[in-house]
Amino acid sequence: MFKLNKIAAITIAAASIAAMTGAANACSRITLDTPHGVSTVRSLDWGDQLGNVAQVNPVGIKNVSETPSYKSAMSWTTKYHAIAQMEWDVFGGVASDAINSEGLGASLLYMYDSAVFIKDYKDTGAPALSFLDVIRYITETYATTEEAVNAFNNNEWQIAWADGLHGAQHGLHISIHDKSGDIALLQLNEGGKMVVHRGDVKSDLRVMANSPLQQDHRAYVAKANLNDLEAKSIPSSISSLDRNLRGLFNTKHVTFKEDASWAQTRGKLLSTYNTGNLVPQDLIDPVNGETYATWTQFVYNHDNGDFLFTNYDTREQIGYNFNDTVDFTQTMCADTVLQASQGLNRAVFSPCKAQ
Repeated sequence: MFKLNKIAAITIAAASIAAMTGAANACSRITLDTPHGVSTVRSLDWGDQLGNVAQVNPVGIKNVSETPSYKSAMSWTTKYHAIAQMEWDVFGGVASDAINSEGLGASLLYMYDSAVFIKDYKDTGAPALSFLDVIRYITETYATTEEAVNAFNNNEWQIAWADGLHGAQHGLHISIHDKSGDIALLQLNEGGKMVVHRGDVKSDLRVMANSPLQQDHRAYVAKANLNDLEAKSIPSSISSLDRNLRGLFNTKHVTFKEDASWAQTRGKLLSTYNTGNLVPQDLIDPVNGETYATWTQFVYNHDNGDFLFTNYDTREQIGYNFNDTVDFTQTMCADTVLQASQGLNRAVFSPCKAQ
């Protein structure tokens, strides 16, 4: 199922990630309410082509996060059945997105502007989580956004900033979003201070992009007229600032029909997302002069469990339903890129092979 063993994957990942700086200003996420329940669309954009493995983590699995720079490393036993989207080809085993049986989802996106503040972040003494594991931990431990945020604010868990990704420090940020539409955005700010922004699917947190930090996105968006349907002040570049603004504009005006099927609603979600946030190949980001593209994308429903994966290198798609995995008693995997390329339209899960 997997092309690389764990050591090779991590070695390549470390080199690839270390080489990327401004080019990493990519990826987007939108979370919206629909007549079929709260739903999320998320893409992974990068300078190199990305893979994707859907990993089912059933209740009772014991886990440990490796965080050598911190006094205490997090260990946990999976409380809620969850499915994580794992990226091995470039990032060497990062869980980029996940959702659990309670409808709680979490997303990990790049945040270049936070990297400079890592040196000022102080170990809080809480059990620390590697960026490889933090999305899995959140969705396997908590039932709601409120529960996860309260635990964070009570110093029950922290992010292992100093350990970075495979030895290279990078800025990242986390969205936590549940089936009620409650959203939290966790970011590292000046002075090493963690800031938790709170909102819901009606707030600007319904859209998530990359740099700059949320307060700077808000200042940029304030200059545009999001009510002007002629879109005279809506910019077109692939920069994170512009993708975030376009995402807010498009999601502000989308209307979902009450009598539309879930398939129709999902199609409208994707067209809304793709118009504002999908990144075509070969375009240049005016902020950093780099090129990157959307390679993988998924849309999932927090209520009915539907999940659809798209590989934008080939435009092949494959799906599954969360509820079809709830009887699994061991960790199971499906390489969605590989299986889609084989012509499958429904993912087939089997025991995960050693990395």
